[in-house]
Amino acid sequence: MVMNNHSYEDQTRRLLAEAQSELNTLDEEIADLQEKKVTLAREVNAYETALQGYLRRIGRQEGTESNWKSILANCDIHRDRIEAIAKHSGGTIRVSQVTDILYSNGFIKAKKRSTAYSMIQGYLAEMTEDGVFKKIALGQYRLVSGQRSLPGVNSP
Repeated sequence: MVMNNHSYEDQTRRLLAEAQSELNTLDEEIADLQEKKVTLAREVNAYETALQGYLRRIGRQEGTESNWKSILANCDIHRDRIEAIAKHSGGTIRVSQVTDILYSNGFIKAKKRSTAYSMIQGYLAEMTEDGVFKKIALGQYRLVSGQRSLPGVNSP
């Protein structure tokens, strides 16, 4: 014998309608978010292209954009990071270049870039006194120990 329970059926239909309405609302929100995501991705791409063009025009392009976080992951102190950047950049670095790399990748926690610049300048001055770098121009340094030797050639 089957009992008709209209209140259960009505309640179930009401819950079904609410769930479908919520699902439709979420689908609309997902579509809006996907549109925003596509728009932001295009905007990010445009800004990256503009920045690369600007850096190329002013001569601050480092050739290939490196993944500095992975390169500097094993370095514990700023002196080691500066030396690693110099080795990766062919031995010659600029204070502004090192500051950009360390500040933009979060290795320096200073609130202002100018503070980070002063810190890097101080580290490079100390490292120059210690004989790690040689100052070659205003704001430019060359790694002294970064002399490359040819494979298979022993130095005297």
